[in-house]
Amino acid sequence: MRLLTCFLQLLAGLALPTPPPQRDRLSGNSSTSEGEGEPATPAPRGPSPSPGPARGISAVEEGSEVDGPSPRGAPGEGAAREGGVLPFQEVWGRSFCRSLEKLVEIVAEYPGEVEHMFSPSCVSLRRCTGCCGDESLRCVPVETANVTMQLLKIKSEEQTSYMELTFTEHVRCECRPRREKMKPERRRSKDRGKRKRERPRPTGCHLCSAAPPRR
Repeated sequence: MRLLTCFLQLLAGLALPTPPPQRDRLSGNSSTSEGEGEPATPAPRGPSPSPGPARGISAVEEGSEVDGPSPRGAPGEGAAREGGVLPFQEVWGRSFCRSLEKLVEIVAEYPGEVEHMFSPSCVSLRRCTGCCGDESLRCVPVETANVTMQLLKIKSEEQTSYMELTFTEHVRCECRPRREKMKPERRRSKDRGKRKRERPRPTGCHLCSAAPPRR
């Protein structure tokens, strides 16, 4: 019986796989212990995304936040024009005697062309206008210049032609004293101051000769 059991144990030991050597196990254990002590380097996963677009977007956002809306001026600058009160110096400067553009009718400058039509019917000219500091002064031009303009002259519905007209512009203006208008003296009539001619009264000479002498 003992021999039979020994034989069976021998067969069972041959049938089982042989275990790995002890050295391999020790080396494997040491490698795993070393791997656990040091962190494993991650494998490269490909090229990292470029930070260009993100920077551009952030730069745009930062610029919009930093710049903000464009300034429209100091709060006190447009207050006068939006309903505030204009100071006296500005009002005086705007209304004082100076040369400004003014629309002038062509017929007013050329009265002889009343029968014709012009296109345009008025032109922009610089003329003296404004107020002076005294009622005895008026705004008058002291320097003028001529300017020639081309206009369309319309004689009838079918006849049109270009025409050049010269106008006077006021370059420089000043306040000058008003000239008193001299009242024209009335001319004395020729008969005024002269006595009316009296009709000659008939003398009584011829009557005396005819009448008898008084005694």
